Amino acid sequence: MKSWKIGAITGLIAGIIAGIVCEYSNQLGNLLGLFDPYFKAINTGNIIINIPIFGFWGIVFGIIYSRVYDIVPRKGILKGLIYGLFIWFITKIRIETYELAYGRFHQAAGAIFYGFFMWLAFGLVLGLLYESFHEKHNIPKERRKIIQYDMRSGIIPGAIAGIVGGMAASIFAILGPAFGLWGFVEGQIRLSFELWIGQAGSHILINMIWGAIFGAFFATAYNLVPGKKIIKGLYFGLIMYVITTFLIGTYAVSWSLYHNEWLMAIIYVGSLITGAAQAIVFGLVLGLLYRKPIEVSNIKKEKTQITIVLNCNHCGASIDKSSKICEICGKKQ
Repeated sequence: MKSWKIGAITGLIAGIIAGIVCEYSNQLGNLLGLFDPYFKAINTGNIIINIPIFGFWGIVFGIIYSRVYDIVPRKGILKGLIYGLFIWFITKIRIETYELAYGRFHQAAGAIFYGFFMWLAFGLVLGLLYESFHEKHNIPKERRKIIQYDMRSGIIPGAIAGIVGGMAASIFAILGPAFGLWGFVEGQIRLSFELWIGQAGSHILINMIWGAIFGAFFATAYNLVPGKKIIKGLYFGLIMYVITTFLIGTYAVSWSLYHNEWLMAIIYVGSLITGAAQAIVFGLVLGLLYRKPIEVSNIKKEKTQITIVLNCNHCGASIDKSSKICEICGKKQ
């Protein structure tokens, strides 16, 4: 059996368990007074829809886990735990920084709270099942050659792409309510130049920070992303959108519809549209700006599964991170 199939099966189980944990951690969060009133109306009593939704996303993240297995640190169940916490970081922590910018402190605290337990459970179960499935059926893990470029090479292009993407997001965040397509959870808000400046400032600053972080991830997983140059950047932007903003939007919209909160569902759809605009622009700009370190064919290849590539400080040729002397120009690093 292929590793991606094992990832899909174990991810499905882990996703269902994560959906159950999500329900009860939300209930606990409500008891602790962590959520704003508008979110309390939709965040519990969702077991019946959590199971299919989180089961589906469990399959998606299980398959991704099988693909990035070699670059996730640690072994066994700890590897799954780190992977689950990474998902929590790029989903809940990232999205809730926008809530903080809007002053929704209780909502941000509650979402980070239930998200932590949900993705913690997912990672632990996935790591345990994925390892035991291979061992029980004596199936060797598929090893693949992965070249990791220096993470620092993606920070500046990512930050610039984040700024431009933040501009796009701020425009859509204002145009939607202006044309009556969606609104704000706080109700009717008078649209003004000051509001646009506030929206733009929040989106640009936050997207610049997360753009730098995702730019570093882009350099790390560069060879795993399909396409070339600008298209590769676009694919990366869309992938990050799907597994972050779109992921959260699917269960937020589903919860809203399940509780007949139609206005809330429309608002979340607006957030999905705004996020899509940001992701497309971010990806295109990142793909345009990012330049991977130059690869030289006669450099000795590292024998391990993962090679981290840096540029020589003198001639610019690609060298292994562990090398202290460039094999091209012969100078020390």
